[in-house]
Amino acid sequence: MKLKELKTWLNKLSDEELEKELLYNSLDYGISGTVTEVNHSDDDLYYVGDEPILLHNREELLKRGFTEKQIAELDVEIPEGCYYIELSNEYSIIERFIS
Repeated sequence: MKLKELKTWLNKLSDEELEKELLYNSLDYGISGTVTEVNHSDDDLYYVGDEPILLHNREELLKRGFTEKQIAELDVEIPEGCYYIELSNEYSIIERFIS
């Protein structure tokens, strides 16, 4: 969905509807929660297998010892200039894996 399409959809909602919480649901991980913020990426962001899952920009990866060649081979998870929402419900995730 493009931000323009989201804006058009939001503009159709009543003031009462706009006062409701924005929730997310991840079927893959069986978690849901409240969207607390929308982030903007100032750089390309990469995931390199960290636990807990973290995204890093090129500069951070260089500081961690990655070479330019290694970084070039990584998939960009969040491209520079994009808006994104992080799905994070640590309690739900921990609870699922402990039981």
